[in-house]
Amino acid sequence: MPVPCVTGRGRLSKLHKPLKGALALTDIFREVRERLNMEDVARHYGHEPNRAGFLCCPFHRGDRTASLKLYPGGRGWHCFGCNRGGSVIDFVALDLGLSPLDAVKRLNTDFALGLPIDRQQTPAERREAEQAAQRRREVADTYRAFEQWRTDTINRLNACFRGAHLLQISSLDRLTEREALALREQATVEYFSDLLSFGTLAEQVAVFRDRKEVEILCNRILPSTPMKSDVA
Repeated sequence: MPVPCVTGRGRLSKLHKPLKGALALTDIFREVRERLNMEDVARHYGHEPNRAGFLCCPFHRGDRTASLKLYPGGRGWHCFGCNRGGSVIDFVALDLGLSPLDAVKRLNTDFALGLPIDRQQTPAERREAEQAAQRRREVADTYRAFEQWRTDTINRLNACFRGAHLLQISSLDRLTEREALALREQATVEYFSDLLSFGTLAEQVAVFRDRKEVEILCNRILPSTPMKSDVA
């Protein structure tokens, strides 16, 4: 579902004309959105999400069902009750009754971002911004690789579990080595599958760090080509 956003590119150009040599306001807005985590921002201003990332919407009355979803990283938020949504900037602007530009200034101060608003960017700040952008790209690439590994591994674990379950209701007279292993390790397979499907991010990362154990188990049970385990 697309998330509606309050701060559009067309409005930014009308809000502010940057100084010559200053970081463009569109870049300032992008930096704020990319640097800040939506849940951290919500907590800073007194809104505590549940484990699923939902909280009671502060923007419409009588929300008792926690209908506002906070998305990971810089993906923003969306309320399924009042259909509002947007970025961290939109959230703070609505929450504190500020204009988008004032919300950016408030976030820049409250989170010590050090972004050069209404002044020239120093060479050191430019280098730091370029390095930060490179780090964000690397983190995003690593996260995408991790998510692909997690999805593939869940599918393989579920295939192992299904195979063992089918064996339990069929003849056990002539089990192959793979089938016998699938039966013995069914509880372990289910445990890893549940962690990767429903566990916290920390639990999922812990499985990923020790992924050799999971991948070797799947490779021994499933008659398929071994998975690549050299995810960055």
